Amino acid sequence: MNSTKLLLILSVLPSIVLGIMVYKKDIVEKEPKELLIKLLLGGLFSIVLTIIISFILDPILPDVDDYNKVSELYLLVYTFIKIALVEEFSKWIILKKLTWKNKEFNYIFDAIVYAVFISLGFATIENILYVTSDEGGFSVAILRALVSVPGHVFNGVFMGYYYGISKQAEINGNKNLMKKNMILSLLIPTILHFVFDYLLSSNNKFLLIIYLIFIILLYVSSFKKINQLSNITKSLDNKNNNYNTYSNRYCTNCGHKVYGNFCSNCGYKVE
Repeated sequence: MNSTKLLLILSVLPSIVLGIMVYKKDIVEKEPKELLIKLLLGGLFSIVLTIIISFILDPILPDVDDYNKVSELYLLVYTFIKIALVEEFSKWIILKKLTWKNKEFNYIFDAIVYAVFISLGFATIENILYVTSDEGGFSVAILRALVSVPGHVFNGVFMGYYYGISKQAEINGNKNLMKKNMILSLLIPTILHFVFDYLLSSNNKFLLIIYLIFIILLYVSSFKKINQLSNITKSLDNKNNNYNTYSNRYCTNCGHKVYGNFCSNCGYKVE
């Protein structure tokens, strides 16, 4: 096997492993493989959308070749808007287009699966481009397998988390909660993406230490949310649940009024 083929395998392997892991966690009702393939392709298309939006923003925010040659303020704005917001928006808009009215979207964990698979489509192409470039190689492949690809996936976890809550709120007729969490489904992964890229681009040793701590916390919190939401067996369709039985209960985690065994605001199980 030549080095190019090995690099290609290393480029796509992290996405395959993480995709299988999340798919297996979908224990209540597996999503159709046709839909998952469509989501992966949607993630690929989100790369194109990212390029188009970035091109439009070029006159205002020119690309940065050397982060040491720009001001700290420009780096902050550039990283937040040109990188984090553009990439996450591209994934988010594809997610909403493909799944919001999809009949298969009937459990809150479905939102995690959808957002993660779109993120995997995006991350796979990005990883191939980085790893097989002139500045790539085996060390880049290993580093990105441990950090960058999981970073995209974990951003997808948080996107799906708030996206799922937003869908539940719509079904419950709570428009304010729906809008709030729809905004959060874009804002939170954008902030996480921004922190990830900004800390990584810094030459400050203290910020690099914070970056390592951030990565660990991101890993832990993402796996916690995956495990938490994968165990929710309550359908999003409130017609299938006896809400009146729980009409006077409140979530002990966030204080939100509960209409079932699980809080529609944070996913916490209410005993």
